[in-house]
Amino acid sequence: MAYNQTIERNAVRTATKFTGEVTCKGGSSRGIVKDLSAAGICFQLYFDINATTGQQVSIKSEEFGHLTGVVQWYRGDKIGIRLDMSSNTAAQISSYFKYFR
Repeated sequence: MAYNQTIERNAVRTATKFTGEVTCKGGSSRGIVKDLSAAGICFQLYFDINATTGQQVSIKSEEFGHLTGVVQWYRGDKIGIRLDMSSNTAAQISSYFKYFR
């Protein structure tokens, strides 16, 4: 019997396509930010960095600067990152939507 899992998102995701770099304990990789919301990022890695669920990561990009977060999920070459919410993070994401979108 198939099980349908419904995921309710707290924030609306916006499709994006700009480059950045993710760093974690396992290494670092450049890649593409596939989508972005006020709460998280979907990042497509160029190289495997052995990221695991719950691991702390940092993300750098010209579009929003330096952010930190936690790996929420990973599937193949994509990882979902839940951003550490702070007033600084909120300001950086807001700035991206204002100037780059």
